[in-house]
Amino acid sequence: MEYLSILVIFLLSALYLEWKYQVHLYHSRRERIVIPLIFFIVCVLWDSYAVYRQHWIFPGEGLIGVWIGYLPLEEYLFILIMPFWAITVYKILDKKIR
Repeated sequence: MEYLSILVIFLLSALYLEWKYQVHLYHSRRERIVIPLIFFIVCVLWDSYAVYRQHWIFPGEGLIGVWIGYLPLEEYLFILIMPFWAITVYKILDKKIR
């Protein structure tokens, strides 16, 4: 549950920052769907392979216990939320510096 709580905080903060600073990451709805989808597919394959090969693991502590394939639900959300947060913060900083 801890992992999910942290992800929710990052998502809410990114949505707030996007709204407050009027930062738009994508030019159309199609971009908003296609770009994260491509990234999501690549990252899920990469993470699943890494877990399969035991390069890293997800211990049960802090997880809600829902697994899809080799990955917990929180990892799928991480793949979607963290790039959104990072790019939002980058765009805001880039906008402020210019």
